Amino acid sequence: MRQGIIVLLAGSTFCCACLASLAEWQDFSGRYTIFAGDQVAGREAPTPTDRKLAIAVKGQVAKDLFDSIGPDVQPTCSGEDGDRSRRKQGVQCSYNAKGAAHGYRCWIGMDLRTGESTAVVSC
Repeated sequence: MRQGIIVLLAGSTFCCACLASLAEWQDFSGRYTIFAGDQVAGREAPTPTDRKLAIAVKGQVAKDLFDSIGPDVQPTCSGEDGDRSRRKQGVQCSYNAKGAAHGYRCWIGMDLRTGESTAVVSC
């Protein structure tokens, strides 16, 4: 029994070390806000019972997130040719093919009171 536990622990440690070496940490910059309400656009000051976190990123980190949460959803918010959108619970990403907002953008939302993922932008 004791030998089985030792083998199990050694195997678990090895697996964790392997997984840790597969994932690389990447630096990025972004913006965040802590707010109350349903969406970041109509945000209010956080309260003791309503606190949500919204993180906005763009560039390579947003492209990596976008590529990880397919498939595209239709219609896109803009309705413009070439624009794309993807959503998975509290992660919402878009790709704008042209214009001032050209490129990838993602918003990540979390309800800080419950720890649950939550959508923080409507579009």
